[in-house]
Amino acid sequence: MASAASTAPGAEESGHRRHRLAASLQISPRPRRWRPSSSLGQDPAPGSVDSEGGEQPLASAAAGDSSGPRAGAGVRAQEDLGEQTGQPPRVSVGPAGPAGDFWKAARQLGPRLKDPPPGQAVAVLTNYAATLGVSLIFREDQTADPRFPFSMHVELDGVACPAGTANSKKEAKQQAALSALSYIQSQLESPEPPKTPSKPPLGSVSVENILTHEQRCAAVVSAGFDRLVDMTSPYWACKGTVAAVILEREVPGAKGHTKEIYELVALGTGSSSCAGWLEFSGRQLHDCHGVVIARRALLRFLFRQLLLATQGGPKGRERSVLAPQPGPGPPFALKPRVFLHFYISNTPKGAAHDIYLPQSSEGSTPFRLQAHIRGELKPVCYLAPILRDTHVGCLSASDKLARWAVLGLGSALLAHFLPPLYATSLVLADPCHDPPTLNSAIHTRPTLDRDLGSCLPPPYTRNTLHLFSGPPVAPSDPSPNTCHELSLNWSLGDPDVEVVDVSTGRVKADAALGPPSRLCKAAFLRAFRQAAQALGKSHLLALKTYEEAKAGPYQEARQQLSLLLDQQGLGAWPSKPLVGKFRN
Repeated sequence: MASAASTAPGAEESGHRRHRLAASLQISPRPRRWRPSSSLGQDPAPGSVDSEGGEQPLASAAAGDSSGPRAGAGVRAQEDLGEQTGQPPRVSVGPAGPAGDFWKAARQLGPRLKDPPPGQAVAVLTNYAATLGVSLIFREDQTADPRFPFSMHVELDGVACPAGTANSKKEAKQQAALSALSYIQSQLESPEPPKTPSKPPLGSVSVENILTHEQRCAAVVSAGFDRLVDMTSPYWACKGTVAAVILEREVPGAKGHTKEIYELVALGTGSSSCAGWLEFSGRQLHDCHGVVIARRALLRFLFRQLLLATQGGPKGRERSVLAPQPGPGPPFALKPRVFLHFYISNTPKGAAHDIYLPQSSEGSTPFRLQAHIRGELKPVCYLAPILRDTHVGCLSASDKLARWAVLGLGSALLAHFLPPLYATSLVLADPCHDPPTLNSAIHTRPTLDRDLGSCLPPPYTRNTLHLFSGPPVAPSDPSPNTCHELSLNWSLGDPDVEVVDVSTGRVKADAALGPPSRLCKAAFLRAFRQAAQALGKSHLLALKTYEEAKAGPYQEARQQLSLLLDQQGLGAWPSKPLVGKFRN
């Protein structure tokens, strides 16, 4: 969950959410590759659910009060199925409630469906179902029309949509998806509540058709990437390094159930960083590793949500994930029952890769900070000062995850408007990673001991991520990697992905030097001033440089964290004050 570190009214709800994620952790199944069937050209058998198909990326997820009969029955049914098949039971949230829950969740998400080209209808519907977290089933029908021998219809969470007919099964599926999108849009625009059929009996539910948290995250990321980047694109290979931030909303459903809507809000790809000379204009993107880019895309999304909440009127305030917060602290905070999750394709570079380093007798880890500089990854204590002060240097992704676990996913600029935002979970899709090493790299550096006085200023604290081994979304037979020196980024609200040339830290262009990225420091300083102006914060508008705008509690906590790291022999966090002296 992403919430303020300080004690808030949602603390009990956060604890309840943690227990549910912990249950999935204890029985996390063996990672399985997520293979959208729309990419592979596979079709489900008539009347069946394709648990691996892209058209059915998510089973509906609903959770009620533990005392409710349906919640207990859902878990019990899964355990019984596990015993019958000889497999360990998989604890997951149970199937959805009545089909009316689908329309309630769809209305809360808002009318986001457009009329796509026929060839993209299945991908658009897949993404929509993945966002809502509902089951998506393509069923084959019998047809008596010899002109159109193939007929299919869509079922979304038990809601049957009009059929589509064509001369081939593939075209019939596309037509069924188009019919479903048109039907959903017409129902959402209708002033009368939609009439929904009863759901099919629960007897058809099997262990393989109930998806866990990590599988849902993978489905949302895969569907989102496929919607943004076509398989024929030269950037398709970038899917092998994709990382993302998924936003989860808990929506009240029927009969006390809670539906969970998963939505992709930030995405990044990349496996390297800029190795050139430092620039001091704020227009160079330094670190282009997927998880770092995804987090920067999240910052862009949050700045946009601030403007939506302040300038979007009543509808904007309702749609925004942020809500005003009274009191002397930051003016906004995440709304209740909103959580953030990481999905990462590859093991973070740095300490998480050091699986052969033993634990010390005191229980602390020997993992020191490491930095990318001139194409190499080295411990920061071995970096020559002249090299560190003149070339781009970026701490490893493992080190940055450790920092975000303490300072939150926000930034010094965003901290003027929002409290620390912490992720609930991290899904790592690399089957070769070592979970204890990853846990130590994120959660034990530095040691925070209040008894010794080495604590951070409030409200900053260490937040423990729930770590999951998830299914990969990259193609099993990827094309030759043409994206090694490229990085893609996207956040919810952007019309398309941005392609960055890692060697220059700027947008890829035919010219020698492209325009600055929308994720560079200068772009964030501009977004900071827009938010300050929208909120009427004249004292923030008076801050002229990027370095001045960063001053505040977040920066103080970061300096304290750096001091603790250095005192504990892990290395000093590199500081480049000259890089922040620019003005827009």
